[in-house]
Amino acid sequence: MEFTKEEITHIAGEEMVESNIEGNPKYQWVDIVGIPQRPTELKSSLYLTSHSSGEGGWDYGFDRRPTAAKVAFDKGWHLGIEEGTETGGAEFTKVRNLDVLARKLYEHARSETDPYIIGVTGSVGKTTTVAFLEHLLQASDADVVRFYSKRLTPLSVMCHYINRVDQYTPFVVMEYSAYLKDHVAQLSELLPPNIAFLTNIYDTHINPGMFENRQDIFESKIRIKPVESIGYVNNKVTSELDVPRPRGWNGFDVELPEGTSNVLLPPTLRTAEMFTVGKLLANELNLSRATLNNAYESFKPAENRILSVNYRGKNVFFHGETSGGSRLWSWFETLDKSFPWLMVESIDFADEDPQGFKSTLEKVFYSDKTFVLDTPTNRERLPVKANFVDETEFRNIMRQRVEGYAVYHKALATRQHDFNPEVYINETW
Repeated sequence: MEFTKEEITHIAGEEMVESNIEGNPKYQWVDIVGIPQRPTELKSSLYLTSHSSGEGGWDYGFDRRPTAAKVAFDKGWHLGIEEGTETGGAEFTKVRNLDVLARKLYEHARSETDPYIIGVTGSVGKTTTVAFLEHLLQASDADVVRFYSKRLTPLSVMCHYINRVDQYTPFVVMEYSAYLKDHVAQLSELLPPNIAFLTNIYDTHINPGMFENRQDIFESKIRIKPVESIGYVNNKVTSELDVPRPRGWNGFDVELPEGTSNVLLPPTLRTAEMFTVGKLLANELNLSRATLNNAYESFKPAENRILSVNYRGKNVFFHGETSGGSRLWSWFETLDKSFPWLMVESIDFADEDPQGFKSTLEKVFYSDKTFVLDTPTNRERLPVKANFVDETEFRNIMRQRVEGYAVYHKALATRQHDFNPEVYINETW
């Protein structure tokens, strides 16, 4: 949606303090926090000088105020400020509290729109599944908006909604992530899904102050579904945890994508699960099987979560995210029960404590087809035994022994700007 200065002033109500902005400009974007889908050449934006202490586990803490004046000058934007913010002479709108302003703008946008909200939660594969659902809807010629940020927080969800949803938006798809116990519930309260999917539960985030066990994670994630909404939970989740299906939920069994294929996707249960969620949504929306198959065959995974590269004539999946045990183990959950070759160049668990999923790491690194480049950093970070090899042996294994289903892991590589995994792996080895 687009807002004029007068509309923002009206919506702000008693939060409004003053404004020195001349006229009544219309803003293409209200920048609450940075999100990947912000247009690159915005001419008119109200840049909120948002700041956060990082409490509640939502973010790492940030403060836009020290750089706000330069941003406004460089971009030619107006500022949204609270008392005490330096503006460098930029035009501004001053309010008592920017978080309250963001919430008021969000609530106004919600009152003016009514998209069908599709939510996905689980431990592994949320981003790829949500991207597939977006692609499925696009294949049916429907307009759809996908919310994606590295970490979706209330502020980033509001920023997505305010700027990317309008009166004609029929569908929104979003993942509901949990870093702490109440996060999924808070996101669901903010943006209640009409249909929700709980796909899998791994040991992810079993750390002090986060989650104690998988049951704890499950109880957090089932809070994605409002009472009146449709919900689907993977039957394997309730079976493995030995808990009854939550009241008001439907169960589903993972189905293989028979009669259709996609070489860009690994032969894993997570791929089959993604297809199954797509089929369930297609059935709810009366989309044809042909549309589902076409979407599956033409789908390209988003945000570099799954990358298929050519290494010396071999197909290799490049894993450039964190070394979390659940995500690494998901590559091993193959449809034919075989293990992949896993070549690990670098290990980095980011903000996760590997002791919380040590048993999963053992399964990954005890495999006789998993090899780790022998470096001091890798030895220090990996809390389990592994097949460490030097550069020469690592290269020889890559070139001579690896065949069939293979995964190459370089932690956090795909977060680097303009990183090209295919070029990198071929030039390095």
